[in-house]
Amino acid sequence: MMIRTLLLCAAALAATGAALLLGGCGELKSDLPAPGPQKGVHDVGWNDPSSSAFHGVVLKQTGYKTTDCVSCHAKALTGGISGQSCFSCHESYPHKAGWNDSVSTQFHGKFLQLGMGTLAECASCHGAGYDGGTSGTSCYSCHASYPHKTGWISSNPASSHGGYLSQKNWELSECSSCHGATFTGGTSGSSCFTCHAAYPHTVFAPAGGHPGFLLDRGYPLDGCKTCHGATYDGSTLVHVSCMSAGCHVDAGGQKKSPEACNTCHGDFRALATNAISAAPPKGVMGDSSTTSRSVGAHQKHLASGTLGNDVKCVECHAVPTQVLIAGHVDTQLPAEVAFHDTLASLPSAAGTFRPAPSYSAATLTCSSTYCHGNWKATKATAPTAYAFAYTDSVMTGAAFAPSWTGGAADAACASCHALPPAGHMPSTLTICANCHTGVVNGEGRIIDKSMHINGKINVFGTERDF
Repeated sequence: MMIRTLLLCAAALAATGAALLLGGCGELKSDLPAPGPQKGVHDVGWNDPSSSAFHGVVLKQTGYKTTDCVSCHAKALTGGISGQSCFSCHESYPHKAGWNDSVSTQFHGKFLQLGMGTLAECASCHGAGYDGGTSGTSCYSCHASYPHKTGWISSNPASSHGGYLSQKNWELSECSSCHGATFTGGTSGSSCFTCHAAYPHTVFAPAGGHPGFLLDRGYPLDGCKTCHGATYDGSTLVHVSCMSAGCHVDAGGQKKSPEACNTCHGDFRALATNAISAAPPKGVMGDSSTTSRSVGAHQKHLASGTLGNDVKCVECHAVPTQVLIAGHVDTQLPAEVAFHDTLASLPSAAGTFRPAPSYSAATLTCSSTYCHGNWKATKATAPTAYAFAYTDSVMTGAAFAPSWTGGAADAACASCHALPPAGHMPSTLTICANCHTGVVNGEGRIIDKSMHINGKINVFGTERDF
């Protein structure tokens, strides 16, 4: 009985305790706040560029230290335990090691060159004008003119790279940082010469300068006009005249076009006339010695010769009507010599003998020309009064083949016709004047070069054909 009573009491107590416990929990639960939305690691606005909580702004405030990011996004920031790669939104940030090292495979210039990113992506942090943006770092703090602005490759001086460089007095050092020291590509992979063949002018070899450059390439003068204007005197793009100094002024100091003949061929005639103070004769490569094949005896033929009339360029060369006409500057040196129907091929012996003039570029000799004694004068066709001078049925010149660079020795008196010519009565230099009155004096010097080597026979003051 006692035991049963104790068991009943215990059960009653247990029931009472359970009731008290349930009642107490209900009261506690009613005092707790209502559950709110689950809160993430980053603050609201973390991905909103307009928010002060934007991750770009936060990183900027820490000097762009990403050490706090790696615990979730991994050391390489490619996801980690967060499963969220930083590069899923921006391909190139955070920047890899070597981003500012031009020799690194991660250099940002190479990154852009290989198309692994775009300038639009850069603009998302550095701003639409690349002058800072949310990053606070302007692209122009390292390279003054890149990224290039709109109109950079146009012809408008206000926006083009030509106008930009003009304002900087054509200082190109900042261009070389991307396009390379020789401007052939560099880390940019874009050669300046893709658009203009001769600029930057570093392509002008020190030895030949721009004349040599133009010569080697067949004188692409239109490329010069692109910057220097249609008349080479400067343009709205480049205020630099090609005609302000050096070979692009004439002997009087006046401007002349690069297309003027004496730009390349020198002032041979001017030097002879002494009308103006002229520079020495020169060849197309600037050489001025008469031992140079491009100079040689040009001056003696063109202007200052004392033995005969001046010779025109057209008598030995095809003279172009325009600089860039076929057959002029589109062939390599040496210049072609083409004898035309002139004094060199003058027929003699009453038209029965015609010289076949030729020039050897190998030996620099001129052969079989009337000028240098390849002629005949027949006794049968000569006036009876002159028959006494013949010792044969025909007189012949010496048909001399002078060297173009031989100088005075190859222009010595009698070298062309001998003294006297074959078939001529015996004579000495000092008595030539007895018959060839007005042509030569008693000392054997030519006193009227218009009467010498002119295609005529001058005897006793009269002139007749051969």
